[in-house]
Amino acid sequence: MSQFWKPGSEKPTSRLVEDEDGGVLYVRHPTSSSSHSGFGHASLEKQRKRLPVYEYRTAILYLVENHATTVIVGETGSGKTTQIPQYLQEAGWASDGRVIACTQPRRLAVQVVASRVAEEMGVKLGEEVGYTIRFEDMSKPGVTMIKFLTDGVLLREMMDDPLLTKYSVIMVDEAHERSLSTDMLMGLLKKIQNRRPELRLVISSATIEAKSISNFFSYSRRKRHDPESQDVVPSKQPAILSVEGRGYEVKVYFLQEPTSNYLHEAVSTVLSIDEKEPMGDILVFLTGQDDIEAAVQLLNEECQNLGKRSSGLIILPLYAGLSRADQDMIFSPTPRGKRKVVISTNIAETSLTLEGVVYVVDSGFSKQRYYNPISDIENLVVAPISKASARQRAGRAGRVCPGKCYRLYTEEYFNKEMVAHGIPEMQRSNLVSCVMQLKALGIDNILGFDWLASPPPEAMIRALEVLYSLGILDDDAKLTVPLGFQVAEIPLDPMVGTMILSAHSLGCLEEIIIIAAVLSVQSIWASGRGAQKELDDAKLRFAVAEGDHVTFLNIYQGFIRSGKSAQWCYKNFINYNSMKKVIDVREQLIRLVKRLGLVIQSCEKDTEVMRRAITSGFFAHACRLETYGQEGVYKTIRGSQEVYIHPSSVLFRVNPKWVIYHEIVSTEKNYMRNVISIDPSWLTEIAPHFYQVQKPNPVIH
Repeated sequence: MSQFWKPGSEKPTSRLVEDEDGGVLYVRHPTSSSSHSGFGHASLEKQRKRLPVYEYRTAILYLVENHATTVIVGETGSGKTTQIPQYLQEAGWASDGRVIACTQPRRLAVQVVASRVAEEMGVKLGEEVGYTIRFEDMSKPGVTMIKFLTDGVLLREMMDDPLLTKYSVIMVDEAHERSLSTDMLMGLLKKIQNRRPELRLVISSATIEAKSISNFFSYSRRKRHDPESQDVVPSKQPAILSVEGRGYEVKVYFLQEPTSNYLHEAVSTVLSIDEKEPMGDILVFLTGQDDIEAAVQLLNEECQNLGKRSSGLIILPLYAGLSRADQDMIFSPTPRGKRKVVISTNIAETSLTLEGVVYVVDSGFSKQRYYNPISDIENLVVAPISKASARQRAGRAGRVCPGKCYRLYTEEYFNKEMVAHGIPEMQRSNLVSCVMQLKALGIDNILGFDWLASPPPEAMIRALEVLYSLGILDDDAKLTVPLGFQVAEIPLDPMVGTMILSAHSLGCLEEIIIIAAVLSVQSIWASGRGAQKELDDAKLRFAVAEGDHVTFLNIYQGFIRSGKSAQWCYKNFINYNSMKKVIDVREQLIRLVKRLGLVIQSCEKDTEVMRRAITSGFFAHACRLETYGQEGVYKTIRGSQEVYIHPSSVLFRVNPKWVIYHEIVSTEKNYMRNVISIDPSWLTEIAPHFYQVQKPNPVIH
């Protein structure tokens, strides 16, 4: 590694302290006389040097040189995400065709950060600096030196290159969020380090997780020198580096009494800030796209009523799936005399930094998924956040000047009832895809895998059961040939992958690929808020009695016939950006199935064949109508859970006798989303190992 930067006599000893645990290093925050001034229109180079992380550049490079794993603790906004990959590239870690990887838990963060780093380096996005997210690759082999990607995409890269040999340094950013993919990735990276001691890991985390992550990567062996080489073999003992932000004081305000409607409270708080407080942008934390769009609409209506007094507000939503144009508006400087109001999910809590935010409004809630492996139902719950999240949110207000955080809950609730930390996603998720990926990577002893947090045994057993029933695992719990390995190649849920492969044998692959592409986006319908009747009428124009999946096919074909027209989408209450994404995903899936050697054929509008293909993947999701009515009551065949067709479905109030659903999301009821009608005889025909006929109902063995 002689071509890499060597600290030599520059070892920053005055700022490093040996820890008693053995080689763990901390950096004390140095006193600094540098300016606190905002970024304004300073040159990019000056902006880079003003970031808190800049003072730690030497220490970071020294630790990465000498330690296999470096854990970096730092507040969001310290510059670690954008600057550390650049420091590593400047120091030579991307020489000789190697690549520096930086992972993020969220797709939007990957795109935004990559775009910013490319701008700072003065290069075209997709060349020296690139990114890869599912179904979108903006990188060039042999050219890209710094690559941003989601944790999930890096996991998929391991299927072709199990040791990730092209990467010299892998930075896992926002590790404290403890997403399912992040936890999996860290377990696998620990295994890779045993085989590739030269691989460096940089784990970026909030303070709460730093010690546990360091312990996870700790080894008993200490640093040693190879007597035959001048190079240092890195210490296996992780280093911890604390990068202290240059934040300003944030005053926190609580409600005196609990609120019954946090959404209306958030809107009135924004209007109050605009009326009484000096200029500065406002960041509002709500739970999801529906809440955010409702708040945007309420604020726009209030501003119209108030007239001139609130004409300076620029109200912008922020959630996953935003178009690039909407992203650019959020991250562009606020025009003079205007105040930006960004209404966001928890994506702005840690993953993204919004310059100019002075006021934060914290609803105290976020939307989280909780999977029950016994009932096989995933609850999408609006749940209270943790104290750690509340502190992260408040910290967003102190970036450019002293700020204020308005918490829409009481101080007593914060002190006495709010939990300290959230539950890792690994312990509240459906693990079917996770288990299949580990099997595809050759990890057979799933229960013995080195997890940062152990998953619930019930969820692991349910995942193995589902994969076995789909024919993806054999009697020895190994991937089947060729089905198991082919499904593992498809970057979608294993049930969708099985549906695609079944469609090939049934001769309807062309149609099922379109349906799979639609199922991979959040929703192709535009929001009907304020125009629900018009949205319902638009759905009727495309709706078919067979259900949502065939309806999606009609919509796609209409979009293509319109010449992919945005105007057509607007007229029919279709989300134009979602349809563009469907086109992209379809093209990627076509390339993928061709690579698997599958022939793409059309069934020429034979809806029964399509529904049989869908049933082949989702037979375990069969339900039977129990009670007719305006809102029919269904029972799942597996587990006898009471479920209902979601109001967004074209089969809502139609009440077919037998249906199959794509997923169940539990809000006030257990709602089936994306539903088709089926013939019950298909169940015993397609899955005789799973169903047997017992008069009058099919039941599970």
